[in-house]
Amino acid sequence: MASDVEPRRDERMIVASDEMVITFDGASVKVRDTLRTAHVSLYMAKPDEHGAIRYGIDVEADCRRNMQREVASVGNRTDGSSLTLPLEPGDHDFKPVPHESFGRVIQEHLCGIKGEKVWKGGVYLYAPGDMAARSVFALLALGLENEQAAQLSSYIYTDSDMLKTTLDAQKIAPERRAAVMKALDPQIAPEAKPPPPIIPFASAVATGHVGKYVHSEMELAAGLWLKADGTFQYWLTVGSLDETAKGSWTASGARIKLVNDHPVKPPTITLGPATKDESTSLSLKIVTPLGRGVPGVDLTVGLADGKTEEGYTQADGWTLPVGQKSEPRWVTFSMESYGLRSPRFAIDLRVANALVYVLTP
Repeated sequence: MASDVEPRRDERMIVASDEMVITFDGASVKVRDTLRTAHVSLYMAKPDEHGAIRYGIDVEADCRRNMQREVASVGNRTDGSSLTLPLEPGDHDFKPVPHESFGRVIQEHLCGIKGEKVWKGGVYLYAPGDMAARSVFALLALGLENEQAAQLSSYIYTDSDMLKTTLDAQKIAPERRAAVMKALDPQIAPEAKPPPPIIPFASAVATGHVGKYVHSEMELAAGLWLKADGTFQYWLTVGSLDETAKGSWTASGARIKLVNDHPVKPPTITLGPATKDESTSLSLKIVTPLGRGVPGVDLTVGLADGKTEEGYTQADGWTLPVGQKSEPRWVTFSMESYGLRSPRFAIDLRVANALVYVLTP
């Protein structure tokens, strides 16, 4: 059956600066000997002298000669109109790539791609490129690191868990989160945002009256629903802590007693699919039972020489740094704020080097 839904572009961010965001379409990459071609998008913080805020460019890189040329280029203005710059003699010729330039970043990235069916690198965009670029500029203006801005701006946040987990993964301090979420506002669904306060929390709960009570302040949101049938629902989000509970309640004077139906159990991590991937020495990925990548899980990899390699997962996983010669033998995962500490999982590269683990809440 035909679908009217436009397929998602394989857009990947390779530059996140306060002047320009550069992405390329992974599906457009062609590899022919030492030549690489790809469709590249340039998003600018401010319109240029032609009024363009974005350019789509078909780039061809000659990796052997370290030269590059533009095959085609179309600009877009803020009003949605497009423009094509007049051609000058030699515009489509190969030219040397200057050092310390955005063109050099494009050249090095494209020339690092060894085939059309291998991992192409960059930060994969789940959000539209123009939206992600605007968020990058806003986040960098707050003083965030380039990598943090790129990762945070790459998603559309559909629920509060996803938003909080990504903020945790990028190590955003609690006192900065309100400003970061404001910068990301176009990418955060209404249901992912903390609800506004209804009435003062402490005084309302102290009365023991039936009702819904919500409280929010910088980096904290909490809610309690005392129902007329004697049951309650509760949730709390503060920093990296996320709690929910339901059960029964009773009131005695100014005191309210809540009895949770189910004791809190920490999440668990179990071994999932294990395969071979020739494009990397070792990749580790944490997914939910539905298969969605989980960022922000701390990991420790034990090496054959007795040393360890530490890091944390992104949504697309974690890979062993290039240049690490000692063979990995085991891995453990942890999320201290959730009480999660996995067992030690053995690693045997002769069997598999692309390992997936399932996080069950």
